[in-house]
Amino acid sequence: MKNKGWLIGIVLVVLVVLFMCFGCTAIFLTSMSGDSYKIGPADSVAVIRVEGIIASSSDSGLLSGATVNPESIISQIRQANKDSRVASILIRVDSPGGSAAASQEIYKEVTRSKKPIVISIADVGASGAYYISSGAKKIMASPASMVGSIGVIMSVPNLEELYKKLGISYVTIKQGKYKDIGSSDRPMTDEEKQMLTKETEIIYEQFINDVAKGRNMPVDKVREMATGMAWAGSEAKDMGLVDELGNYQDAITLAGKLGKIKGEPRVVGYGKTTLWDVVAQSLEESGTREMQRIFSLFMRQNLPAETTIPK
Repeated sequence: MKNKGWLIGIVLVVLVVLFMCFGCTAIFLTSMSGDSYKIGPADSVAVIRVEGIIASSSDSGLLSGATVNPESIISQIRQANKDSRVASILIRVDSPGGSAAASQEIYKEVTRSKKPIVISIADVGASGAYYISSGAKKIMASPASMVGSIGVIMSVPNLEELYKKLGISYVTIKQGKYKDIGSSDRPMTDEEKQMLTKETEIIYEQFINDVAKGRNMPVDKVREMATGMAWAGSEAKDMGLVDELGNYQDAITLAGKLGKIKGEPRVVGYGKTTLWDVVAQSLEESGTREMQRIFSLFMRQNLPAETTIPK
């Protein structure tokens, strides 16, 4: 018990010393600079990744695969806009799309960004993923990337015959004529098909108009391309859906130019949880906000060029 008490005492002493060191460092840097914690010019490109199915739910698994949550992407875009070291943003897209509503949320935030955003399409930037991309300053893809697929789809399964074979029956009690529209235990009526078709048409028009606005293209021209077809990057460039052809590094270089970065830009990532994030968050939650900022400054100056900045 005595040994345990001595060990706890030593740990407490070390923590107090560290606290005092951080505090002294903060005071010293504040006295040396009229504008607290200025950390140099904006020389970095923030990289945000949109990889997987776009959906409001962040669930992922063996069958569903990775999902892209709009709340996470929106948070990262805002974080990059507030980061004084970041001059521009690169969103690396590799997604077949997903929820229209979730895609719209991210698209809106992309258009609101005060810092230029470049989209770099990897294998696929289709449907909802292209929706997001269309709001950026520039879009870059590889010649073989699959791009576009402007369209809306709704699938409603009819499992009535399967249920019969399995001996499963449903008793539906509802209030509201269309409350069970899309139920899998019965065929859909013609009236219901017409109603859902109308709903998809509304979303389809929103998709077309947002792409036209984001790409600065006539609505009629976008509508001609809005067949649900995805094209190779080289074709997409000729059609005006992509600005330039190139790889990830080319996109970094382009983002650096748009951000007016001199020389080769540094690359910082968002969305990852690191040891530095945990420590910085602990400092912030303990009320030592100045220490947290000093810690972030230290990590920026000493970590490799491509790393995750503490939040």
